[in-house]
Amino acid sequence: MRKIIHVDMDCFFAAVEMRDNPALRDIPIAIGGSRERRGVIS
Repeated sequence: MRKIIHVDMDCFFAAVEMRDNPALRDIPIAIGGSRERRGVIS
């Protein structure tokens, strides 16, 4: 049987930052990319 897993890395990085910095838990945050490459806001 084949198994497929989907990982939303933008959400992962936001969750890790909120875990490390609890002050961010109740406010909207954005995760962006580098200036040299395209980025994604989540």
